[in-house]
Amino acid sequence: MSATLSASQFSNDSKVLLVDDDRWIIEVFTEILSHDKYQIFPAYDGEIALEIIDREKPDVVVLDVLLPDRDGIEICRQIKHDPNTQFTPVILVTGITSRDRRLDGLRSGADDFLDKPVDPFELTVRVRSLLRTKRLYDAVESHRQELELRVAERTQELRQAYEQLQEISQVKDNIMSIVSHELRTPLQQGKRALDIITEEGFDATARKEAERHLRDAFDRLEYHVDDIEMFSDPSRLKFAANSLAALVENAIQQVRHRRKRNVEHIQLDMPKNLPPVWADRRAITRALAHVIDNAVKFGEDKPITITAAENYDWVRITIQDQGEGIADHLKPHLFKPLEGGDSSSTRRHEGMGIGLALVKMALDKHGAEIDIDSALGKGTCVTIDLPIATDYGSPSG
Repeated sequence: MSATLSASQFSNDSKVLLVDDDRWIIEVFTEILSHDKYQIFPAYDGEIALEIIDREKPDVVVLDVLLPDRDGIEICRQIKHDPNTQFTPVILVTGITSRDRRLDGLRSGADDFLDKPVDPFELTVRVRSLLRTKRLYDAVESHRQELELRVAERTQELRQAYEQLQEISQVKDNIMSIVSHELRTPLQQGKRALDIITEEGFDATARKEAERHLRDAFDRLEYHVDDIEMFSDPSRLKFAANSLAALVENAIQQVRHRRKRNVEHIQLDMPKNLPPVWADRRAITRALAHVIDNAVKFGEDKPITITAAENYDWVRITIQDQGEGIADHLKPHLFKPLEGGDSSSTRRHEGMGIGLALVKMALDKHGAEIDIDSALGKGTCVTIDLPIATDYGSPSG
């Protein structure tokens, strides 16, 4: 028994609360238990005992049944009914041999009894035994809380994974919407070419007209297939340090190719000492091309200004046109696929929301920001912040 219940199992921070209105008994109990080096807390009435329990959270309570201010059995019941102390072991000390009172003590949740006069060895062994039980409970409770924390963390990880899947699913839905919308025009051009050949035969004029439609359809399909490849699969992005001037020049070349004409009214103001930006070259080039193409499309052939400047950990690109501007009711929908354009029967251009939706998707993958400031009759200013690449290749900050 001594090996099982040795005090060496318990660190000297074990707390024992002694509750008795007889100071001499508390002194005797303290002397007996001092050999095991517990922290002893004396209480001479029930009120003080409850205050110490609330403050110190003792590991064992040795509680006299007869106290001057309240019944010890009632105090035991209060301890056991409190969720914060319900597993605190309680030893009831009594000189009453009444069977009913002992049953009352058991009903209140008492863990053990000691009869007066108390045998010192019995007090020592029973306190050790209940301390061992309390330590086992504390260990189980600690493991339970650790498991709950792990489950909560795992649940959060699963929730985040689910949200990422939902986001990917939404991106794919957006891409499918974009594909179905954007393929409509080149398919209509291809159909028109076939109609010309079918209806007008193979004379030189019809052949030339059909070839023009087919060439336009091919160019548009090639352009959109490129978009789909770049923006539908984020794993295809290859980040590196890039010259912003080169990215902008390549974007302008893409716009020239798509528009099949020079865009001499684009004015560049790019400082030569700009730091490189951290980006996927193809994706950011295409994103810039979409924004510049919108400026050309809506700019009414008025000057378009492209400027850039270092801004803390970013390089800020500004693309300003002097076109018709964007109506206020369209602004909340600019980055939503199929919702950004003018759907009226009198519109002069295709909608710009599809391109901007792709731009936003690309910039989000770069941790970059885009802002659009526009008013009807005053043109549109698009601002894009791209992260600066450090000497080590990754974004600064």
